[in-house]
Amino acid sequence: MKRLILFSMMCLVAIVSAAQDISGRVIDEQAKPMPFANVVLVSRADSAFIAGTMTKDDGTFSISTDIQDGLLKVTSVGYTTKYLDARTGNVGDIQMQPDTKELGEVVVKGERPQYKMTAGGMTVDIQNSLLKDVGTADDVLSMLPQVQGGDGNFTVFAKGTPEIYINNKKVQNARELKRLKSTDIKSVDVITSPGAKYNAEVGAVIRIKTKKRQGDGISMEASSQVKYNEKWTTYDDATVKYRTGGLEVFGNMMINNDNHSEDNTITTDIRANGNHVNIIQVCPNNFWYTMLGGQIGSSYDFNDENSIGFSYTLSGALYGRGTAQTQQTITRNNAPEGMVDQFIEMNISDRPQHEANIYYVGKAGKLGIDFNGSWIWEKNMRDQASFEHSLQLADRTVTTHNENRNHMLAGKLVLTYPIWKGELSAGTEMSRSNSHGIYSNVEQVMAPSNDEIKESNVAGFTEYKLKLGDWSLNGGLRYETVTSDYYSFGQYQTEPSRKYHDLFPNLSVGWQKNKWGIQLGYNKRISRPNYQALNSNVQYDNRYEYEGGNPLLRPTIKQNIDLNVTYSWLNFTAGYGYNKDLRLNFGYLYQEGTEITIWTNRNFDKFESFNASLTASPKFGFYSPTLTLSYWQQNFDTQAYGLATKRNKPEWQINFRNWFTINKATKAMLYLHYSTSHDYGFNHYAHEFNINARVQKTFLDGNLTVALFANDIFRNLRERWTGYYPVSTTAKDAYVYTQSVGVSLTYNFNATNSKYKGTGAGNEEKKRL
Repeated sequence: MKRLILFSMMCLVAIVSAAQDISGRVIDEQAKPMPFANVVLVSRADSAFIAGTMTKDDGTFSISTDIQDGLLKVTSVGYTTKYLDARTGNVGDIQMQPDTKELGEVVVKGERPQYKMTAGGMTVDIQNSLLKDVGTADDVLSMLPQVQGGDGNFTVFAKGTPEIYINNKKVQNARELKRLKSTDIKSVDVITSPGAKYNAEVGAVIRIKTKKRQGDGISMEASSQVKYNEKWTTYDDATVKYRTGGLEVFGNMMINNDNHSEDNTITTDIRANGNHVNIIQVCPNNFWYTMLGGQIGSSYDFNDENSIGFSYTLSGALYGRGTAQTQQTITRNNAPEGMVDQFIEMNISDRPQHEANIYYVGKAGKLGIDFNGSWIWEKNMRDQASFEHSLQLADRTVTTHNENRNHMLAGKLVLTYPIWKGELSAGTEMSRSNSHGIYSNVEQVMAPSNDEIKESNVAGFTEYKLKLGDWSLNGGLRYETVTSDYYSFGQYQTEPSRKYHDLFPNLSVGWQKNKWGIQLGYNKRISRPNYQALNSNVQYDNRYEYEGGNPLLRPTIKQNIDLNVTYSWLNFTAGYGYNKDLRLNFGYLYQEGTEITIWTNRNFDKFESFNASLTASPKFGFYSPTLTLSYWQQNFDTQAYGLATKRNKPEWQINFRNWFTINKATKAMLYLHYSTSHDYGFNHYAHEFNINARVQKTFLDGNLTVALFANDIFRNLRERWTGYYPVSTTAKDAYVYTQSVGVSLTYNFNATNSKYKGTGAGNEEKKRL
């Protein structure tokens, strides 16, 4: 694979060296950049059109051509047409002069649609919508139709966690979304039916496109957040960039001191061997961690269309320690069996985690080239000790050690070329991964494990986008071959080892005219279990409950049909999903003749789901509401797996965000969320309700933003669910300290958007590791 990546890079260098580009910048009489000016290359002999383009936001342009001699014709409304000799390379600044002819007064009135169709989803116009001044990219995403979440953790309704890109660079850390200002965002694409060039495991994609900002010299961006939720937590990061010409060098560092706590009550009823064992467990727990991370990188733009770069990231936990003080009351057949006081202490050590990326993005004539390579190496360890004391039952100590090592090498190449009225994309993506997990128990209460998984994934794909008037068509096909070799204590295991050969088609047809847009799409995707879920180790929870991995898990195949309709600030979606071999948590007896249960994932043959949502985002002067009504329901035959009844209660959701523009620099937001009780898999989830509020103000001409926020104001948000299984029923009621107040500060000095265009490779494989 290393040879293939090296060969690809050599081919790219050879192609780039043959490219012929004419580039430059168009400026007005005050030397300010002129966007949307027409630049046309014409024949010197008869002024025949050869090639043309339009200047970008910063006034730059680039034309690819094989013609060695010609004229550049530059035009813009209100300015005198300008001709100059064309030559390959950068022609420098082209200064335009105002036309002396005066135009009569012209008043143009119109309204841009806030939502428009794009291949596989929709585009939200940020610059010409009520979302332009809401704060950061994180705030923008939280207000988009079908998107929920915040602080970098987002889900797309009925599609799961999306991959997020900023100008084609995959977001690897949530702080990238906090640094990006909403005023610098041009548009956002929400792709619910990803095409063939995305890994088949990707269920949704969010692409953020920014306005291009220029500026050489040193720039700095810094942010800090302090939050209190009965415990103080902090987050700080800083980025420094140096830019000159086409070169950019950057470095950033972050430190995060955070806490996760739960006030837990778990009730379990186990019915087996003619016995009924009831366990009521009160288990408050908390976990503190301090994460430190840094990144360095560089990129170089040869011109507007050719760029190379690299980045290296080093991160790890300086501190990670948690405790749980639990008390268990155990009864057997309604008679007291005993009480157990259990103290659990865990220590987590994340050794430095390394990630390196290289990329090349460019054009050779009309051929577009996008190459990315990635390498990661990581190691983490978890030591846990459980001390149990009981007057009625024997004392017990269980000490476990868990260690995981992962590394991956991946490469991805995408080629694009315009054909007829569309664009053809084709390419390949390859990855090679190794995951090694060791689990041991000193007291030998649990069996030890030593698992290693070596996996290779080779994919080829092609996709074609076509636009015919108001209609658009997008179709693609991706083929993946995966070889997974499983070893236990160094011995090859035939049954867990797998080979897969899968085809993943996608097709969408759309129509867009004025404010109306409609799109119907189909795609086939896959969801592979992460490596931790494939381990054979069994984790000790208490005397009657264990949890562990399942080496026999198979990937889930997903087929989806989606309908998307937009009209100005209205958006409606509906979808149907069919899943084969869906993975769900399931409880069964650990050993026959006992009442010990184990919780693990397993595959289930058939799972269907239906969803629909309606979003309205009107604007009334200073008031900008966004109301989303959503519906989701499963069709899953739980009776086929031992339950007495089917559990298909639907979920109805209301998300109501209210933004108030107090003045140009000050805004306030009130957010209300409610979801009904519903079923998912074998679990029944209770209803949810919470209210958040936020006030933000900018200073220093927008360079400093201060925000005050309060989340879950009335402390209504709890994790409450009940799982129904053939041999047991488990109910959880937990408060996870969601009520909080805090302040965040973001400062930008001479800030410019990064020129780094790398997207990384093997992105879905990174998640599995």
